[in-house]
Amino acid sequence: MEIYLNQKSLIVLMEGKTKCPYCKQNVVVEVPDGSRGIQKTKCPNCGMNIKVEVTEREETVETPIHPLLKQKSSRALNIAGSLLIITSVLGIIMGSSFLLFENIATGGEGIYEGRVIDIENNPVKDASIYLADDEIMKIGKTDERGYFSINMTTGKHKILIEKNGYISKKATIGVFPFKPILREKFLMERGEGIKEEKKLTAIIFDTMPIIFSLVLILSIPPLIGGIFCFMKRYDIVVIICAIFGIFSIGFFIGTILSIVALFIVITHRNEFATI
Repeated sequence: MEIYLNQKSLIVLMEGKTKCPYCKQNVVVEVPDGSRGIQKTKCPNCGMNIKVEVTEREETVETPIHPLLKQKSSRALNIAGSLLIITSVLGIIMGSSFLLFENIATGGEGIYEGRVIDIENNPVKDASIYLADDEIMKIGKTDERGYFSINMTTGKHKILIEKNGYISKKATIGVFPFKPILREKFLMERGEGIKEEKKLTAIIFDTMPIIFSLVLILSIPPLIGGIFCFMKRYDIVVIICAIFGIFSIGFFIGTILSIVALFIVITHRNEFATI
């Protein structure tokens, strides 16, 4: 049966279903067989009197849904909710572990690699590399291609690079507890004296507390989104929370889990309760 309601009463949604203007719930309105035109009836949810206009009646046959399909459909949002909660937990562990145990997280030994060149991009070979944190101590030199590799404790350090005929370079660097993913370049100019600079790796070390604080903050929305997924409410909020989860990192696994959860939520939005 298809019915529609005038603008002063209700807004028609689909076959036999309307939205009550009083309780704001989707309801199925029943009218006597053979009725036509404007009919008075009651909302089965709140009991308020409403008027409907019957335009056509027809029997509809419901297509049966296989129990396995129903089961899979009902579980989809639960899976998305679980993924978002796992994302939140991973992000919270990652962010808080660094902030609470910074010395442990950056402890141990690391390798730092760099290259020394001149203004014409030619390698500066046999340049001496010194550790200059407290005392000056020679720790290596550049090879024929200007490259050098030194073993150091993780964290920020100062190194001094010297070569006869060139201005010395004193640089603040950062050493990480894993294999270097980049070699930083050091430009040496002809002349005398010393120049100081701060390399990108040192800047990363300075910003890491801010980065991990953001990771911690961005890990809260996925938890909220996961709870709403289990409740099957507020789909827009869940989608926004899943997007936040993508940027919470969570040992990089959380990003993948949030993307999967976002896809599930978008493809199963019809399962959320209508407010």
